[in-house]
Amino acid sequence: MPVVKASNFGNPYVGLFSKASERLVCADITASPKLISALESLGAPVLKASIGGAGLSGLFVCMNSNGAVLPSFCSQEEISLFKSHGLNVEVLSGQFSAVGNNLAANDKGAAANPEIPRMELEKISDCLGVEVVPIRIAGYPTVGSCIAATNSGFLAHNRASEQELKELEGIFGVPGSNCTLNTGVPFVSICLAANSKGAVAGESSTGFELGRAAEALRLL
Repeated sequence: MPVVKASNFGNPYVGLFSKASERLVCADITASPKLISALESLGAPVLKASIGGAGLSGLFVCMNSNGAVLPSFCSQEEISLFKSHGLNVEVLSGQFSAVGNNLAANDKGAAANPEIPRMELEKISDCLGVEVVPIRIAGYPTVGSCIAATNSGFLAHNRASEQELKELEGIFGVPGSNCTLNTGVPFVSICLAANSKGAVAGESSTGFELGRAAEALRLL
């Protein structure tokens, strides 16, 4: 199975504690050895980092191969750590500081909470080097929590409509499908870290969910 199961000290919501791109995998500075070992299977350097002096790097980071969008409460040292890996960095402030919940990106496009101001979207686009499209998924503006996108496929909230899936395919330039993880959780990004080389899913995920995720991400 190309999707590895893991947890962070028993917590199956691995997407809260990690974020992956083709170029880099970001993990909590206090992530468990079990989670770090699983993330190494994604074939990119694993960066252990704090965000604002705390954990939950998956919740607070959106990345692709070009850049990283971080919350404004990150320290200069934390920002410099991402820049040291050759990434552009943009900070997103205010009510959108849970960046990973508000943005989803691969190297071809990005989806964004439609409540983010247009000027901020333009800065995010410059940072990530892709077009950023405001969209709601399954009625939720926090699209980052509803989508996990890689350069080969994407997963979306299990109540995303066929029209929304078509729109996401246009945004990310890859096919995808509805999915749940961790035994029925529709907010897939908090349960998963993935790139085109592999995926790490929460250990509560069923075999059916892992198979569906692997197919949608084109990992079979």
